[in-house]
Amino acid sequence: MRRGLKTTHRTPQSAWILPMILAMGCGGGAWAQSAGSGAANGPSATGELEEIVVTGIRADLEKSLEVKRNASVVLDSINSTELGRFPDADVADSLAHLPGITISRTTGGEGQKVSVRGLGAQYNIVTWNNRVLATDDDGRDLAFDVLPSEVITAADVLKSPQASALEGSIGGTVNLRTASPFDNPGLHGGVHAEGDYNDMSTLHGQKYTAFLSDTDSTGTWGILIGAVHSDNNIRTDSLNAYQQNIYGPNTYPFDGSGNPRALAATPCCITFGSIYDEKKRDAVSGSIEWRPTDTLKIAVDGLWTRLQDPQVGYNESYYFPYGSDQNGNPTWSNATYQNGIISGVSVNDFQPEMVNNTVARKVDTSLVGLNAKWQATSRLSLALDAYRSAADRPEGGKDTFMTAGLVSATPYAEDILNMSDNVRGLPSLNVAIPPSQLGLGACPSGTASSTNAGYCSYTALMNSGFLNDNKYWSTHYVGLNGYTVKDQVRGINLDGTYDVNAFFIDRLTFGGGETRREKSRLDISNDWDNGSGQYGTLYNTAGCPIQCNPYSFASQGYDVVTMVSPPNFMQGAGGSFPTTLPRLNSAALLNFLKSLNGKPNPFYCQNYPTVCEAPYTAFDFSQTLPQENPYNSYSVKERTDSFYVEAEMSGARWSGNVGVRVVRTETDASTAAAVPVSLWTPTAVGATQTWNVQYATGQASTSHGSYIIPLPSANFAYWAMPEELQLRAAVAQTLSRPNLNQLAPTSSNNAINGEPQLFYGGTAGLRPIKAWQADLSAEWYYMPHAAFTVALFGKRIRDDIYEGVSTNVDLGTMQYVGGPPGTVPGTPFLWTVTAPSNGAKSTFAGIELTWQHMTDLGVGIHAQFTATSSQGYDQNGKSLGAIDPVPPITSSLSLIYDKDGLSGDITWDHASGYTYACSMCTEVPGWPAKADSFDWVTASVHYKFLHGFDVYVEAKNLTNAVARTYLNGNPLLPWAPGQSVGQSASGVGAGYSAYGRTFVAGAAYQF
Repeated sequence: MRRGLKTTHRTPQSAWILPMILAMGCGGGAWAQSAGSGAANGPSATGELEEIVVTGIRADLEKSLEVKRNASVVLDSINSTELGRFPDADVADSLAHLPGITISRTTGGEGQKVSVRGLGAQYNIVTWNNRVLATDDDGRDLAFDVLPSEVITAADVLKSPQASALEGSIGGTVNLRTASPFDNPGLHGGVHAEGDYNDMSTLHGQKYTAFLSDTDSTGTWGILIGAVHSDNNIRTDSLNAYQQNIYGPNTYPFDGSGNPRALAATPCCITFGSIYDEKKRDAVSGSIEWRPTDTLKIAVDGLWTRLQDPQVGYNESYYFPYGSDQNGNPTWSNATYQNGIISGVSVNDFQPEMVNNTVARKVDTSLVGLNAKWQATSRLSLALDAYRSAADRPEGGKDTFMTAGLVSATPYAEDILNMSDNVRGLPSLNVAIPPSQLGLGACPSGTASSTNAGYCSYTALMNSGFLNDNKYWSTHYVGLNGYTVKDQVRGINLDGTYDVNAFFIDRLTFGGGETRREKSRLDISNDWDNGSGQYGTLYNTAGCPIQCNPYSFASQGYDVVTMVSPPNFMQGAGGSFPTTLPRLNSAALLNFLKSLNGKPNPFYCQNYPTVCEAPYTAFDFSQTLPQENPYNSYSVKERTDSFYVEAEMSGARWSGNVGVRVVRTETDASTAAAVPVSLWTPTAVGATQTWNVQYATGQASTSHGSYIIPLPSANFAYWAMPEELQLRAAVAQTLSRPNLNQLAPTSSNNAINGEPQLFYGGTAGLRPIKAWQADLSAEWYYMPHAAFTVALFGKRIRDDIYEGVSTNVDLGTMQYVGGPPGTVPGTPFLWTVTAPSNGAKSTFAGIELTWQHMTDLGVGIHAQFTATSSQGYDQNGKSLGAIDPVPPITSSLSLIYDKDGLSGDITWDHASGYTYACSMCTEVPGWPAKADSFDWVTASVHYKFLHGFDVYVEAKNLTNAVARTYLNGNPLLPWAPGQSVGQSASGVGAGYSAYGRTFVAGAAYQF
């Protein structure tokens, strides 16, 4: 049975002003009637009562207006089109249609994280029926892709706080609501089945859902259960990384001759390709409710979801930092200087590579809760809510970052890279290879280089399939990594309401609760103990008798590399490069490495690479296996006790609440601390140098923190025109807590690449971020199921967290080039140290506009516009200008039709350009990463027939939008951050990310 809204109302006399324009455009016609708020409405022009049952998209829009109109705070809401089906494929995409909401996208273009009113996801919380949801990463904010949208019935975005609401968000709280079997008494059920197709990747997927709801005839018992299974194959083309190097030359010309011009950085590395997902989601949710009397209600509800999203990234990789060759000459020549950057260069001793970047993401999320409500007396009601939520991501050591490159029977790489940047596109990358490297006297037909006489074109060799032979390939770096994250939240809350009904106070609400959270992260990897670099010599020869020739994959009988030509590969990316994509089989590569056990490893030979003398150290695959890294692992326990009291008040035309919530939080964090004491490399030159890093004995580190913060709040609403124009005002103090990893001083570094970068993920004693905020809004319900609203907001944030940077820090680390400590002189290795700290400030202000209207002809519109301005200040009070951590301007426009069983909509979501990464958050201090504006268009058509049958088609990303980001806003420098090792992230959404168009066809039946 289709869920609908049954309304009885009168039409306001003053409701004909704004909609007359739309009415004339639709040929006149009467206006359909909307859901009433439950309060008395004004008289209609005829004085007659009308009763209409509204269903479909119209019903969902009306329900959202009803929730907004009757709320005690400033909020926006979105509701499911029917039980078991949300308006979009994922909750985040549906939220993007609301004012003040922006989302970030993961592979396939799916919405993942939500930002509210200009503040990033870390400033917001996501709750499930007002309970804290455990999360699978370091943050408190939920990754929405773990939740199928079908398991919820509505989502509310609370933008102004009140004392009785859970604290923890400065931007806003997203509360996901589930259905009750008593929402629609009786026996009901339904099934959905659908399939999808992506025009870029030509891949397919499917999804199946089912639900059943029933209540007994006495209204005492009710049960609801739902299940979802989906299996989607996805390809995302992405710039994984394009970064600059601040440790290269700082002038051009590089030797400082002539009239040198300053360089802040030089190009060093670019990786791009295709990420393939097989994203499977399974979920079960439900509730059992018992209502033995009119005064007692008890409900047990639960949720279990499993996301299995193994991502395999097949990438081309070009690593070319400025350096010197074996003769002491610069590897760079023919450089082009343009507007303060090197926009083109030729690189000798270059090594073309491929990268396998896998993310073995698997997340189990669960929540089970008990809720009891008791009307103790005619004036006193009590409510008890207890729950446990958990998230488990066993990913440690299961991710990979593996390389393969062309072998060469020489001690050094012998290829040439010709690189040139392109405006608003990827660089042109043309590699020249001597035919002798391939064992040939001349290049194969049609593969001669057009840039270097006598050389072969790597692009032509790849695209022709010539290099699809494992005798030409071996490995250099074998990264095995990943985080195992466990999060558990337990909460209990007791709330009460006492009806005062005296003076202007209607009731007092009061309550308290306790929340205990335990989160741990176990870094299981092989970078920190040098396991990733054990095979760093395999590309080249080390001389007889140790490594007379490179150890190619084929030399040991293994097929590790294959080639594929994906349809529409990197479409619209610009630049020139091979369009045949190398695929590296990680399992086959590991078996290849095992076959080398017992053979001498030239990395540890004396005088490598010119000769390889004893003593010899054998390859040992067990030394490459990932190990627990205590320095980048942590355990955090957090206990929060809260108490609140709130007065709810009302008069003839006004209502409001005033209260205070007092929060006491204690945290205990543990990790281990150590920094490298030395690092060494056997060779002073090389395009792909490997460094061996040694640590001092680690020391356990524990820290304790606590704080007590009162959070006052007030919300007022006034009906300036009864039931038509409602004015609101709110003021409150709010807080956001640091991410849990920021409470433990874990550390990681880039010494394995020879770069003196030391990163502390946390700082002991980090304080919560606090803010004062104010809201003003006007809601004009000028017609039934129609409204125009405007909201103004301002926030003043203090004690914000910033990344403090210290340079040239001497921690006693020594660097040795040419051999291990004791064989060559060492030099101090001075670090650039980064760590989070409190002290930054900022202000945010903005305006939100919404318009919603439906006509009796079934035609309607839903539109929103949000503009946010921001101003940042560093820890010293210095102005940083607009910080724009999320798009400062967003808008959404939906055109809707819903009448006589046929419904459809087309929606355009727009997000302006913004600062993707702050000026201190990229590899070049002072150069932020700027994202282009982004537009996302979706559409759907549904047709209902017979009794309960529905067929539909849907589409997303109809304009084939591509996400693009540029370093310092320079259109010559597309930028992406690279793989966030261990964090289930691969740079999607930045630089260049193409998702293609996805089309869905499905059928449903409900009874």
